[in-house]
Amino acid sequence: MTCFYIVRHGQTLLNSLGRAQGWSDSPLTGSGEQEARNLGEKLSSVLFNAAYTSDTKRAVQTANIILEESGQTGIKIYQDSRLREWCLGIMEAEINSVFVQNVSEWMGGISSLPEMNRRLPEVAAVIKEHDTTGMAEPFEQIKKRLTEALISAGASQTTDGNILIVTHAFAIKTLMYLFDMESMAQAPKVKNASVVKLVYDNQAFRLAR
Repeated sequence: MTCFYIVRHGQTLLNSLGRAQGWSDSPLTGSGEQEARNLGEKLSSVLFNAAYTSDTKRAVQTANIILEESGQTGIKIYQDSRLREWCLGIMEAEINSVFVQNVSEWMGGISSLPEMNRRLPEVAAVIKEHDTTGMAEPFEQIKKRLTEALISAGASQTTDGNILIVTHAFAIKTLMYLFDMESMAQAPKVKNASVVKLVYDNQAFRLAR
């Protein structure tokens, strides 16, 4: 059995400016670095077999700090583009409130974040529908790359154990949507440097409570 510790990166410059951040990238702020250090200290009792991140600077920075603070600097970090955030297309780096308002209007007037989370495939669909860059992805493609990345990471291990994954808010929401909708309803916002534990037993995924 493999336990994935799935972490959202620490606060970034674009986060601090209140802007949407998908495939666009920005470095961690001082607060984001401290968030990662705090999480690394909390995870110091967890021994990781491996570490994987998306291929963004913010994810790699976060993973390096976590491993340093947990005393596991010898672990190599593997970058996997399949662990990227959703591509937000023309909404990349948009002001968060404008992003949410646009998506809400495109979906007929959603009034709450929990409702939006329960309808993630529709969110992805309207982002792609209104995108003019040709880069936004349908939900099934996002689902496929994320689950394949986790299965590949788990299959690369010869023994059971723990794997650190550093990825992004909508990516984590996607996994929660797929494997534990109830947890998403209870905590609709994925905070910076928060962690979700996902267990894989070579047959199915489940969120560890």
